[in-house]
Amino acid sequence: MAFAPPAVMVSLGTTVVWEWTGNGGTHNVVAQNSEFESEYSSSDGYTFEYTFDGEGVYKYVCEPHRSTGMKGAVTVESQGGGV
Repeated sequence: MAFAPPAVMVSLGTTVVWEWTGNGGTHNVVAQNSEFESEYSSSDGYTFEYTFDGEGVYKYVCEPHRSTGMKGAVTVESQGGGV
């Protein structure tokens, strides 16, 4: 039970889409800071999307599989970062 990939880095304003595989039972995606939350689903092809409009690290879990370590993170940075 894992998100794949477990972590991504995106630019501000990016929409991330999670897609269910239909494996492992019922899953959801819930931000630890309550910023976003999907419905529960076990259907192959079910999707949930969220647009990240603030910089930072957004950690999330699958509530039914939290105890097995099913977690992930999205790091959001402003575009064109650099020196």
